[in-house]
Amino acid sequence: MLTNMVHISKKNGCIGLIILTVSLFIVSSARADDNSIKVTSVIKFAGGIVSSYLIHEAAHALVAAATGTSMDWKGGDINQPLQYTENASNHTKGFAINSVGLLAQMATSEIILLSDKIDKNDSYVRGMMLMNILNPLFYAADYWLIKKTNRSDGNSYTGDLKGVEVHSNKTTADIFTGTMVALVTFEAYRFVKTQSWAPKWLKNDGEPEQFNLVPLSSGGAFLTYTMTF
Repeated sequence: MLTNMVHISKKNGCIGLIILTVSLFIVSSARADDNSIKVTSVIKFAGGIVSSYLIHEAAHALVAAATGTSMDWKGGDINQPLQYTENASNHTKGFAINSVGLLAQMATSEIILLSDKIDKNDSYVRGMMLMNILNPLFYAADYWLIKKTNRSDGNSYTGDLKGVEVHSNKTTADIFTGTMVALVTFEAYRFVKTQSWAPKWLKNDGEPEQFNLVPLSSGGAFLTYTMTF
């Protein structure tokens, strides 16, 4: 059992709140007859960002409840508006709690991308996808390069990816982060293709991408991906 209370600060969640504030400022400044800014679209876009942020945090709470791990939430500062503490009884629970927020955002993106009934050009969906894509990428950049949010401090640590490392090891955390970046980048590419403003060459003129398995004489196979430009 972990004897030290682990403290996890959420810096990247403030991105959604900042964009929401900017969006609401734009709304308050816009005239009702100004066709260049649609008030409802801005509100829906901001709502999508906030929804993505809440999905991330709710996933932490749900997994903690499912594993019988206590969590204490509190408000932070402008840099880290929401914080929680957890005291996982083993590393398996700790790993699950720390990783699930980012996984939930990626899973949400997949649901959006795979559903034909969801309008990919809706402002709410665009806001949610923006947060789903940028938040994991910012986490990765901070974990690998900036090291402001994801860092150790004595017997405690901050940041979801640092938590993944603490409850496993550096190699596992690097693989988790690298895989996450690859998947999110692929999701971003697939989403941009659905946008009305996307260039024609990116949309492949209706020609779908293709995945193929190429067998190797030595055993095993290569997974190939074909994309038409």
